[in-house]
Amino acid sequence: MNFLKTLFLTIKRISTVVLLISVVIGGGWLLIQYDASKAPPLASKQLLVEGENALNIGHYNDAEKIFLDELKANPQNEAAQWGLQIVQLQKSITQPEFKTNIDEIYQQNPSNPHLNLLLGKFYLKAGDADTALPYYQEALSQNPKLADAYSDLALYYEQQSDYETAKVTMLEAIDSAPIPRYRNDLGRIYFKQKRFEEAIKEYGKNKEYPLSALESGRIYWRLEYLSQASNYQYQAIEWLNDKAIMSKPENQEAWHFDISPQKSVELSTVEEKKIYAYYCLSISLYLQGDKVGAEHELQKLSALNLTRSANMASLLGLALDALARSNNSFTDQVIAYKQLFL
Repeated sequence: MNFLKTLFLTIKRISTVVLLISVVIGGGWLLIQYDASKAPPLASKQLLVEGENALNIGHYNDAEKIFLDELKANPQNEAAQWGLQIVQLQKSITQPEFKTNIDEIYQQNPSNPHLNLLLGKFYLKAGDADTALPYYQEALSQNPKLADAYSDLALYYEQQSDYETAKVTMLEAIDSAPIPRYRNDLGRIYFKQKRFEEAIKEYGKNKEYPLSALESGRIYWRLEYLSQASNYQYQAIEWLNDKAIMSKPENQEAWHFDISPQKSVELSTVEEKKIYAYYCLSISLYLQGDKVGAEHELQKLSALNLTRSANMASLLGLALDALARSNNSFTDQVIAYKQLFL
């Protein structure tokens, strides 16, 4: 009898322990499932990271696509909504309503690095460099890896003719994101310092990037190595006519050229970029005494749509005038080319 009683008590204790263990395990599983249900899906997190990365390097079109894709799947995702708002602000930076809109949003979140960066861009474009500088500095204090803030800050120093500080700052941008545009901008800074060998070396790091090839050609104009200049321009045109190469994100970005402290020319379409490249090659051939070849390259423009001929003429005229100032031997040819073709 005692044996049966003892056995019963033992079984009861074991059952209780098993029940407790089951409750603990079951509760833990439910807790895990609850937390998982609250957390964003892994794919969603990845999209947000990609969107932020695109913003950090100034790829606003890519960022817009990413945030829109996320909002299609998760319309209430606040991070994606905020990222899309940054993109929309950037796209309106030249519009009259931009300043009013960003001031309103800035009051809600003055510690956002992208808002500070956009305000820096706005004031720098407006020619108010002194007001722009603190915004760039604030953006970088909030996000020391914000590559596009380093890039724009380098442009600020470049406009102040402080090329050495501009170079160091652009190297910070490249360290954060070694993309072709930043390397091209560093090459431009070397160009302005007349450190031509270093500029060509920097341009040469950009493979399948037509703008850097054309910039190398301009340096070879200065050095009077005209055949080398035309070789780089032929290469740029080959890349520009390759749809796979031009579909790369870096080749869909606009090309910006400053023609005065307050004015710049933007080449945003592949057609505009091709026109600029054909003109550069035409100039090289003309400077080599090949007038027929120069005219032949310009005949190819008839198949392209040039909507802003005045801007193109200003850009090319500026490059030719700079060449004539630096190389007196080209003065007569530059004057003749401008009269014939611009």
